[in-house]
Amino acid sequence: MHRAMRSIPSLLARAPPPLVIEVRDARVPFTSINPNFEKVLQNAPSAAERVRVGRDTIVPGWAARRLVVYTKRDHIDHKMEKPIRLALAEHTHDKDVMFVDTRKRADVKNVYQWVCERAKLLQKAAAKAASRTSKSLRHSRLSGAARHTSTPETGVRMLIVGMPNVGKSSLINALRFVGTGKASAASTHPHPGHTRKVTGTVRITPDPPSLPELDMEQTIDMKALVARQAQRGPAVYVYDTPGIMVPYLGSYQDGGPERALKLAITGCIKQALFDVEELADYLLFRLNQRYRHALQRGDTSLPPYTTIMNRPRPTDDIKTYLSDVAKRAPGARQQGGTFSTDVAAEYMLAQFRRGLLGSRELDLALDEDLASLHNPTSLNEQVTARLEHFLLGPSDNMHEVS
Repeated sequence: MHRAMRSIPSLLARAPPPLVIEVRDARVPFTSINPNFEKVLQNAPSAAERVRVGRDTIVPGWAARRLVVYTKRDHIDHKMEKPIRLALAEHTHDKDVMFVDTRKRADVKNVYQWVCERAKLLQKAAAKAASRTSKSLRHSRLSGAARHTSTPETGVRMLIVGMPNVGKSSLINALRFVGTGKASAASTHPHPGHTRKVTGTVRITPDPPSLPELDMEQTIDMKALVARQAQRGPAVYVYDTPGIMVPYLGSYQDGGPERALKLAITGCIKQALFDVEELADYLLFRLNQRYRHALQRGDTSLPPYTTIMNRPRPTDDIKTYLSDVAKRAPGARQQGGTFSTDVAAEYMLAQFRRGLLGSRELDLALDEDLASLHNPTSLNEQVTARLEHFLLGPSDNMHEVS
């Protein structure tokens, strides 16, 4: 992670400056923000230039080249998307934000169109920036594999950055398929830390017609061919980077450990770094908060977490819960007839990630807040309040977002 973060400033300094997609996890929309990415973008050589992105909209160069993409859209309630976008637009620099399910072509196509339109818009600005950027700056701070990463001589580059396991490689593969119809180019894995270094570039826009293809045409109208290629816009090549974690999540008093637990439960931090029963205990606490909230609203049905118990009943004791779950969890029965609570905890986490224990969103807790029942506010106001609370959190790094 340190090696990749050290190389990003030099990748941003290459000419022409690249587009940047910051990928976040919709299940932890605020905890998956890494403010270091924005800091690096603001310090890039092309950051200070002014770019017109609309008829009456002029923004800094770094903001014009950046898109925030929330993956795993299918894991949260869609009604949360607009409030999150509005809150980010009001309190951060995240003006271009999209929610995406990388398995859905329509979602990926929206990202692909933004990339192509912004690449075309920034061609002239990129050319000017290239003339101001020195070769020594572009390559001096590259480390490891990034120093030898190929850079196309033409077209536009794009960096995909984000925390571990938020879906960066899956997004690259989906963009490549939408743009070219070609199969996957970036390796994916369900566990964090799979991408270990900055990869070579992957082209996500169609290749120009080859000479054999042109030879098949009876007559070649070169003027029309050049116009058609110009209409397509520049070629776009993507770098896939390793997941980069926030260097400091905060102290105990500031909620740092809780953020770490949420990231581990969603798979952004390796689960093996934690005691699996502690993760299950925290998750049971959150699910019981939702159950209490539902009872206050008059819903007396059993909480979803009871569906994997041998004898479904509410409980706030993790030992009791896991002992009961172990009787149904595959592989939990051990020699001698005993049951493994660790296997039961793993099973519980897996069922939660599949969406079988209720909502998988862990940051907003809007379905857990009993106070909101007595002091009702709009959904937009509740989400904004959550973001404000997050930005006031643990370290100076978080303050750089606002």
